[in-house]
Amino acid sequence: MIVFDVDGTLLGGESYDWTAFEDAFEEAAGFRLTKEFFSNLEEVTAKAIVHQALPELDEEERTVIEYKTRDGYLSRLQDVFQNDPNSFPAVHGVIELLEEIQNRNIPIAIATGDWRPTITLKLKAAKIPFDHLPLVTSCDHYHRHESIASAIKKAGGTLDNAIYVGDGVWDLKATQKLGIHFIGCGSRRERLRDAGAKHVLDSFAQEEFWEFFGNLTA
Repeated sequence: MIVFDVDGTLLGGESYDWTAFEDAFEEAAGFRLTKEFFSNLEEVTAKAIVHQALPELDEEERTVIEYKTRDGYLSRLQDVFQNDPNSFPAVHGVIELLEEIQNRNIPIAIATGDWRPTITLKLKAAKIPFDHLPLVTSCDHYHRHESIASAIKKAGGTLDNAIYVGDGVWDLKATQKLGIHFIGCGSRRERLRDAGAKHVLDSFAQEEFWEFFGNLTA
């Protein structure tokens, strides 16, 4: 079975995305996240980012700011989409690939580090069909590897036969924790290769994807 990340994997618009998130956090928490903070993160999910940024607060206080950040982030994404309906485009070839995977009766799921309301908005904006797919988000789990494992289970798969497709080094690390196969993609391909990813797509051209899939499932 195949589990997909979303931001930077299935859809674009990351510059809008991160700006909206960081502005929402600043409004909720009263200070701005720094590059140094992001470079030292132990876990990269929306929930984890907020909680790691507020170590001096108790869990209840962190959760209040998390929800304020989530709501402010959603509001900003809605504004971005209203101003530019093409702000979160599907990556070229993704919709056709998802359709072909389903035609081959291969289970698909989505596991993302984003929150459910915000990722739902972006998937709809990209016109990516997902309503029928298991979707696990940062609303469900703090850790990315937990979301991936949950998505696999919801889709009826097992860790033994699962492949995760993602664009971040944090995605690769999550698969290493689970001991599952990883296919890299997106704009950080060289970084993924440097981190040890053995299968990195240059695009979602189906010939390349199915070659990797065949190598991993042989």
